[in-house]
Amino acid sequence: MVVRRNCIQPIFKEERSYFLGMVLVRRAKDADLPQVVRVWLTNIKTANTASDIAFLFSQFKRYFFVAEDSEDGKIVGFVGGSVRSGHGHISGIAVDKEFRNKGVGGRLLAAAEDEFRREGFDRVTLEVRVSNENAIRFYENRGYRRLYTIKGYYADGEDAYFYEKLLEK
Repeated sequence: MVVRRNCIQPIFKEERSYFLGMVLVRRAKDADLPQVVRVWLTNIKTANTASDIAFLFSQFKRYFFVAEDSEDGKIVGFVGGSVRSGHGHISGIAVDKEFRNKGVGGRLLAAAEDEFRREGFDRVTLEVRVSNENAIRFYENRGYRRLYTIKGYYADGEDAYFYEKLLEK
């Protein structure tokens, strides 16, 4: 999949076959932070607070991308990357429910991967809840492979799978 930054692509609501709107995937700006926090806290089962997310954003903003509904300017998805032990890491990714399964998440993930590749990283890692079957399928369909399980990774005690994707140069 080729993702072009600052490229608008249509998203269609399939069950009714009507035009839902245009979504722009772009690099996040400071002004997007409140909406990134909203999407993160609304869509991800997390112990992270708004302050945690703001700190991550301030440290790794170059690896944050948003999906913006061009009809109303609302941020409907984001991916937040970071650098961990010399490689790219996906710290969080979420898309509002009404925009899921329309390619938005895939475009966000590809944007972060492209930025990691441009920075010279050769791999990307992430953790995912063992119970999150949809996310597991999403990552595996995009070339991520499960390496191991981290026991009790999440604050509620749930285990995580650790995934990795090797980036082609």
